[in-house]
Amino acid sequence: MLKNKIGKLKIFTIDYSILKNNKIINNSIVMQSINDPDEIVRLAKLDISTKERVFIQNVKILRFKSIPSHGHNLE
Repeated sequence: MLKNKIGKLKIFTIDYSILKNNKIINNSIVMQSINDPDEIVRLAKLDISTKERVFIQNVKILRFKSIPSHGHNLE
């Protein structure tokens, strides 16, 4: 889905909180996405739940922020 909009991808840092083994863990990740808040949250929750091995319901996105690319391309 994102391949169709490859020219419009931006880099975001996403702060999140998860419940894992009855402990709250706060962390952040960096990912590429289109500049659509709903899509950023959806993809981030999916990536985080897979990476942390938790249910997607246990992932809470706290905030996300665009990182200036300075002409770098992650392809």
